[in-house]
Amino acid sequence: MTLLIVHYHLRPGGVTRVIESQVKVLRQLGHHVILASSGPEPDWDCQNLIIPELDYQKEGSIPIARLLEVPADLWIMHNPTLGLNVAYPDLIEAAASAGKKILMQIHDFVEDGRPENYQLLRNRKKIYPLAPHIHYATVNRRDLETLKKAGLPPAHCHFLPNAVNPPTLPSSPPEESLLFYPVRGIRRKNLGELCLLAAHAPEGTRFAVALRAGCEEPAFIHDSWEALAQEEHLPIEFDVVGRAPGSFQSWLARASHLITTSITEGFGLTFLDPAFLKKPLIGRDLPEITKDFTPYGTLYRSIPIPLDALPQLEAHFLESLQATISAYGQRLTEAELNSAWREFSKTPEVDFGNLPESLQADVIRNVQLPWLRDWLASALKKPASEIDTSAWSLSTYSERLASVLDEIAPPGPLDWLPCSALLSLFLKPHKFHFLRSHLPERN
Repeated sequence: MTLLIVHYHLRPGGVTRVIESQVKVLRQLGHHVILASSGPEPDWDCQNLIIPELDYQKEGSIPIARLLEVPADLWIMHNPTLGLNVAYPDLIEAAASAGKKILMQIHDFVEDGRPENYQLLRNRKKIYPLAPHIHYATVNRRDLETLKKAGLPPAHCHFLPNAVNPPTLPSSPPEESLLFYPVRGIRRKNLGELCLLAAHAPEGTRFAVALRAGCEEPAFIHDSWEALAQEEHLPIEFDVVGRAPGSFQSWLARASHLITTSITEGFGLTFLDPAFLKKPLIGRDLPEITKDFTPYGTLYRSIPIPLDALPQLEAHFLESLQATISAYGQRLTEAELNSAWREFSKTPEVDFGNLPESLQADVIRNVQLPWLRDWLASALKKPASEIDTSAWSLSTYSERLASVLDEIAPPGPLDWLPCSALLSLFLKPHKFHFLRSHLPERN
């Protein structure tokens, strides 16, 4: 069988790693793979189709006819509904209407804390196709249940956790007390919390962030945290793979620990990569994700900050919540806003990870958390734990993927999920999170 894999780009990142594993197992299963993206062209065992228009764009089109002419038996489209390219809904509609068998692989939802992306889709009515020849795969059970609740037929929805295929590391020994955050520093990675941890770390501890925020979102938030770290003399280096000598693999090898402060993930690579690499992991737990596997690492679920220390929080909350709701084309009444604030502030403390960046910076400058200093000192002394990683091996992933592809039926009647179905499940005031809100203006 010939399969066409479609994605915006193949720049370094989690989805690119998933696609690399997917190409490998599909080739092992005997399939011919054609990979369509804007590049860069990978050195993988597949046919590459470079189409610049597939990359992120707020205006323009995609050469749809060229893609429809590709002699593929089945398409696998990664995150096609994420609002990163204005023309992707047209591509989805054309492929679905042409009877192409499609696996829509959902890593993230545009309706879930991506208001800027949603702007490109607000006026589109056909985003999520419903048909026997269109199936969906999610990388966690939370998203699987969300699709079912929204109205997708359960038989057309599949749980397809990623394979974990970590890079091979140089044999050099790790450096003492070097905590590496192996991510691109986008807003959801919560770099303010990394700065908070650095401010409470034992003397001699060092932190490093792999890469600066890329073209998915403006990098000014990343840069503002770098500036604050310099201002406060925090032991953090930023964009170390982009600026400093040494590859991503060499930084992984040098690290004594891996760290995460992310407030949301599509899949648990953040937690599973360290297990495969046998590196200790410390940082923030994400129960909605880690419930899919045995937890790994020394993790906390929140960093409580007294509301009394945050007199400006209510004004920030009301403004940011309304701006976020408005970005999705809706609006809350004053009574609904006040009710949301009462729910948000019903306890005397709020999680540091759910503060706006400006208040996170105030806390770093002005608030000392002795318990956090003690916790971090203790966490750094704990060795890597052992967990069974076989469920995320390439062989297990190969079996799951083959089973999913076999279930996609021949072309049949085409319908569309109402656009409000998913949005209504995500856009609830009690789910508001500052780091997934409407992006603030650059200062």
